[in-house]
Order: sequence, then C-alpha cells, then structure tokens
Amino acid sequence: MSTTTVAGRALFVLLLIMSVCIPASAYSADSTNLYSLGLDLTASGNYSGAMAAFNNAVTLEPTYFEAWDGLADALNRNGQYDDALAASNRSLKINPDYVKGWINRGQILYNLGYWYEDMAHDAATANALYAEQLTAFEKAITLDPNNAEAWFNKGYALAGMQRYGEAIAAFDQVGVIDPSYPNLRKNREIAAQLRDKAGSSIVTTGPVARATESSPQLPGAASARSVPLSVAAGIIAIPGAGILFLQRK
Repeated sequence: MSTTTVAGRALFVLLLIMSVCIPASAYSADSTNLYSLGLDLTASGNYSGAMAAFNNAVTLEPTYFEAWDGLADALNRNGQYDDALAASNRSLKINPDYVKGWINRGQILYNLGYWYEDMAHDAATANALYAEQLTAFEKAITLDPNNAEAWFNKGYALAGMQRYGEAIAAFDQVGVIDPSYPNLRKNREIAAQLRDKAGSSIVTTGPVARATESSPQLPGAASARSVPLSVAAGIIAIPGAGILFLQRK
C-alpha cells in the first residue's frame, strides 16, 4: 500500500470522526438570528421589538426553547405576566432541564405574585405564587448546584418571604461559589438587619407579609420590571435606618 493511499485513508477517517463529533445546529440560521436580535432588543429595553423577534423565531422553530424563554423574559419585563408564564411553560415543557428557564420562571412568578398581592388584594393566590417562585429557584439549584444566580435569587425570594435566616444561608452559598457576585454583600447585610429587626418586633404571620412598619416593602408589579429583576432593584424600607435596596443581579 502506498504512502499516498495510507494518508488518504487517514484523512477520510479523521473527517468521519469530525462529522460525528460536531453536531449540526439544532435550529435554522434565520431563527438563531432572530433569537440574537431578540436578546439585543431586550437588553436595549425595546420589549415589543424583542417579543416580535422571539415570536418569529419560534414560528420558524417551534421547539426553540431558548427563544420561548427569551419571549417569556421580554413579556415579563413588559408587565405581561400571565403571557410570560405561558411562554415559560412552553420553554420548560420542551426542555425541563433548562436552568436559565427555571430562574426566569421564578422571577416571573415573583412579579405575578406581587400583582395579586398589591393590585388584586388576593393574599392566598399571591402566597401560592411566591411559594412556586421559590420552588423554581430550588429546581434550578437541583439541576446546577453551583449556579450562583439561582442561589442569589433563592436568597432574594426567602428574604421577601421573611425567612431571613434561610436567605442569609443562600447568600452565603453565593459567596462560596462567586465571592464577587454583584450586590451580594449588601443584600446579605440587609437580610441580617431585617432578621434582627423581626426578632425585636411583632411580625405578621404567614409565608409572605405585606409591608408594614416592621416588615420589608417589596417592589410593586408596576415597577418591578421597569428595570429587569435580573438586573435591578426592589426597595426595602427599614424604620430608623433610612431606605436600603435589596437588589437582584
């Protein structure tokens, strides 16, 4: 067998291995371009444009779970919480192991829960949604125990439910995973102050309490997504200590 023949066969085998090991893109180029456009428009605050881009992406590729999740995020930021939850359901039905999708779902449930609490004055429904929010973050942690964002959101959710000791423990876990995580130190500090304040005053019972003089004031549905929860702030008032900000990344 000639050297040329051996080299040719070796090249053929190498190309065959590469074709097996490098999978083709799961989605069309047009749909991925629309997805990228949707992300850019979301980041710029053009939520209606982002929704149109994501809708077009899932029209082309109905199983594009990342695009469904992007649509859910844009809807959530735009204050369309029921529609956002429906889009999140579609994303997670396609891929139940999508960690980012569970984190996004938790943030949607927070906003929806606050709407029921603040606008509909339906505490029972609000509390159920807050509990479901926490479950979403815990699901993300189960799938990826080293996900700092999931732990941080869990701490944020627990603080909103006045479970301050557990919130501090969640924030501490964020510190183990990523000590430089944005807003971590301040959030832990605020949770500790609220824990101490609750320990020295009468706190409303129940899994979630509406803000009073002795409990935190969480952001309302109208303002919670004026800057995205994945980026910005909810306000907590502590009597005698001024106004502090409990922030999500």
